[in-house]
Amino acid sequence: SSTDVGASRQQQRQKPVVIAHSFGGILAMKYLEKFASQDTLIGGVALLCSVPPSGNGKMTMRFVLRSLKDSWKITAGLAMKKVIRDDILCRELFFDSGPGSDAASRHNGVTDEDIKRYQANFERDSMAMIDLGDLAGKLPSKSTVNGIAEFIVDNDFDKPCLVVGAADDFIVDIEGVLESARYFGVQDEVVMVDSAHDVMLGGKWRNCAKELETWLQTNFA
Repeated sequence: SSTDVGASRQQQRQKPVVIAHSFGGILAMKYLEKFASQDTLIGGVALLCSVPPSGNGKMTMRFVLRSLKDSWKITAGLAMKKVIRDDILCRELFFDSGPGSDAASRHNGVTDEDIKRYQANFERDSMAMIDLGDLAGKLPSKSTVNGIAEFIVDNDFDKPCLVVGAADDFIVDIEGVLESARYFGVQDEVVMVDSAHDVMLGGKWRNCAKELETWLQTNFA
């Protein structure tokens, strides 16, 4: 929760840079809604394939309109937690970027053993459920001005912001990435990398890591 983020921040001696992936992006936005005006809290924020401020509802409808098959895979994989047991679905949603000429390219460097390990982590993490009904009434998009966060409009938060999307993301579409970027007022500075949704894992992890490194060195070195 945003409260947990705040508690963690209090233990830091220097201003941390918050790097949030997927649903973690929503937590970062909610945290800033509460504490952006407190200048000493964080030094910057980077969102990686973040769920947008309007949540996953609008994205789900876009996927339904584009492909019933793909929207079912997302629903079954996430809401019904089938990614915990279905190796193929787990790969498709989080790691694969499409067919390649050999097994290595198809799997992006993620081995069968990796998949099993990640699934065990997913199962453990699923114990901490997100109450989507409750979240729907508290979405960051409800506190915006023309899609831009109120704390950005009011100049309460003027720290560096980075929004990264993945070209082969099965979970977060380009509209969602652009929505997140607009929320932080950086819609003209979106970075797209060659990767699937889990940009931190697999053979293509360096693509996102390189962009993060460049951004960190530019703004915080």
